[in-house]
Amino acid sequence: MDYRCPACEKDMGSRRLSQMVIARLETECIHCKSRLRFNVHRAEFTVVMFNFAALAVFVSSAYWLRSRELALIAFGCAMLGALVLPVLERTSLRAWPRFVRAPDRAIEHPDR
Repeated sequence: MDYRCPACEKDMGSRRLSQMVIARLETECIHCKSRLRFNVHRAEFTVVMFNFAALAVFVSSAYWLRSRELALIAFGCAMLGALVLPVLERTSLRAWPRFVRAPDRAIEHPDR
């Protein structure tokens, strides 16, 4: 994953998702203060959605069927999902830019 700022090209690897405005997935560069948007790849989105769906199926099945085996499979599914994203980031998505410039918002006037 390429963690450089698209405006000033400085590394933003220490900036994490927890420091972003979650509603818009935006942050600002710690060097040049430009607004940046978190750039999610389709593969990341697909992995997260598939993992969430599989986890929901296994957890609900384990609950309704009262099965310890399905509960263990659900736990394994959660751990697999937590492993796949960093591996995907370090292998297939090495050159993918993590941040892109955020679009400018129009300034709203209070009298309108």
